[in-house]
Amino acid sequence: MAVTIPRAAVDFLTEEINGISADAQFRVLEALQGINWTPENIAECRDLVLQILATVMPTYTTMAAQASADLYDAARELVLGERLGAVAISGYDPRKTERAVRGFVRFVLDGRVETFNDQVLQRIDYEMKRSAGESMFANGRRDPRKPKFARVPTGDETCDFCLMLASRGFVYSSEATAGAVKLDHYHSGCNCRVVCQWGDGGVEGYDTKAINDRWQDAVDALAAERAERRGTTADEERDKIFRGYANSAKHAKKVARMRTGKPTA
Repeated sequence: MAVTIPRAAVDFLTEEINGISADAQFRVLEALQGINWTPENIAECRDLVLQILATVMPTYTTMAAQASADLYDAARELVLGERLGAVAISGYDPRKTERAVRGFVRFVLDGRVETFNDQVLQRIDYEMKRSAGESMFANGRRDPRKPKFARVPTGDETCDFCLMLASRGFVYSSEATAGAVKLDHYHSGCNCRVVCQWGDGGVEGYDTKAINDRWQDAVDALAAERAERRGTTADEERDKIFRGYANSAKHAKKVARMRTGKPTA
């Protein structure tokens, strides 16, 4: 009999990750608010921000990755009767965060320190969401039973790209996130979770048809808004949106082949 992963388990993971992210953001914001930026000390203050993040981020991304690993093992035991021994694999790359922060400094140069701080906090949230998802995938690559993965929305708000990914169901592999689309899509404020499954049970309340309907409605609304703003038609804008999805899919396939050492052409 197919075993369904409880919705409460996925919701709890989201609560954990959001709590970890909030704590990391609080710690960093306290430090950011103590920095006195001046035109003469931009480089010094920027380096101080990087030092703060270097102190905080490795610990908190590992915590987010561990929360995801805990769900992996709990789900595996429920479905297969045996844990993998999932481990926290965040995939956190401090160089990427450093490059992002260096880019955010442009806001300080414009006198918008609060915007800089907000961008740093959003980057923290993005890294927590990414670490959780990457940990799920990384443990899947270690698992001889090779689960499939889905994007499962939690919470009230979900972006249209996440809805598109979620509408596909458990069709993604752990290798370079897959096939046709880029499942490893993360953003600040995202409450979708990457979830594993070894059988046909899915996740309690995970209705791909309903999610697909929500996605189509979101695309229609976005197309109508863009058409009104740009003086085009909704059909034209809808076509552009879907071409954007197609380009993302092509990029994901290329990255997947690069990661596995296969030719990209």
